[in-house]
Amino acid sequence: MSTTPKRIWRVFYTRARAEKKCEERLEDRQINVLVPKKQEIRQWSDRKKEVTVPLFRNYLFARVDEKDRLRVLRTKGIVRCVHFNGEPARLREETAEQLKQTQEAPERLSVADLRPPVGETVTITDGPEGLRGLTGTVKEHRGQMYLLVRVEAIQQAVKVEVPADWVESEPASS
Repeated sequence: MSTTPKRIWRVFYTRARAEKKCEERLEDRQINVLVPKKQEIRQWSDRKKEVTVPLFRNYLFARVDEKDRLRVLRTKGIVRCVHFNGEPARLREETAEQLKQTQEAPERLSVADLRPPVGETVTITDGPEGLRGLTGTVKEHRGQMYLLVRVEAIQQAVKVEVPADWVESEPASS
C-alpha cells in the first residue's frame, strides 16, 4: 500500500506583478508550478515592444501535497491559497494540461470572464500542432471566433483565437 501523499493542483494568489518571480522561486524548490503566459504588445512613449506576461494576473498554480502547499505559502511573493466556498481551490488535471497546451501559441491568448457561458463545445482539429486536440467552448465577438478553455478554480477562462475552419463540433452526448 502506497503512503505517498497525493499531489493536486492548487491555486495561489501572488503579490502584484510577482507571478514570474514566484514561479522561479518555486521551481528552485523543486515544486511543479504553472504560470500560463501570453504575448502582448506594450506601448511606451518612444517605442512598442512585445512582452510576455502572465495570463492570469496574481495567480499561479502548483501541483502539491499538504507539506508542499505549506512550503508554497512560505514563499516570498505568495499571499495565500485561494479558497471557494470554504475549500481550497483545486485545478483539475485536465485543465492544467489544457493550459500547458495553450502555451504553444501564447500570441493568440487573452482572458475571458466566464459569465455567461455560451456556445457549443468544439475541438481544434487544424492550425498549430500544439493547439490541435484542445477542447473548449466557442464564443464569437465582432465576427472573430474564440475558443474558451475554462479554469473554474479561478472563475476565468483562456480565450484562444481560432478560425472557424480549425474546429470541429463535439458529438452530442446522450
